[in-house]
Amino acid sequence: MNLYGVELEHAGRRRTLWRWFLLHPTADYLWAVAAVLLWLGIATLARQPLLLEGVDTGARRTLFQTLATLAGATAGLTLTSVSMLINVLGKKAAPGQRELPLEKLTATHRRQIGEVFLFAIPGLGLLVVAALATIVLEGGAPTGLWIPEAVVFVLAFASVLALLRVAWALRRVLAIATA
Repeated sequence: MNLYGVELEHAGRRRTLWRWFLLHPTADYLWAVAAVLLWLGIATLARQPLLLEGVDTGARRTLFQTLATLAGATAGLTLTSVSMLINVLGKKAAPGQRELPLEKLTATHRRQIGEVFLFAIPGLGLLVVAALATIVLEGGAPTGLWIPEAVVFVLAFASVLALLRVAWALRRVLAIATA
């Protein structure tokens, strides 16, 4: 399979699933919702507290503060990567020199690479807001609130999947640029 002008060496069904994952970033939220629902289902069947309801207040607060901090920092890094990506993808060879490897990308491929980066940023921003809102909503209560926690975990899982896609895109751009 040739995606973005770089050969992918995976064979068979795995290649099709990987390509589908790369081209359908909105499915991240479906996967994340499925993971959280599975977690809730197992907790319900085991008659355990849902998500982090039974965890100590300090530990919950620390977790959500950490998630907010990591999401904010990662969103900033991703936004910085977008500006560098624009410079790299827009760079043209000097007249008379051979074409740069990244110039061979079609407009569609350039757009797809950009969308990978731009799709990750809103999810990370929402994760920051949701984690901070969960801290405020739970306050110093001895038990957590499972609904805001579920929203945070959906956004966290979806953001991890989006960041996997961003890492893949960076790897592909580097492979093309150094070809």
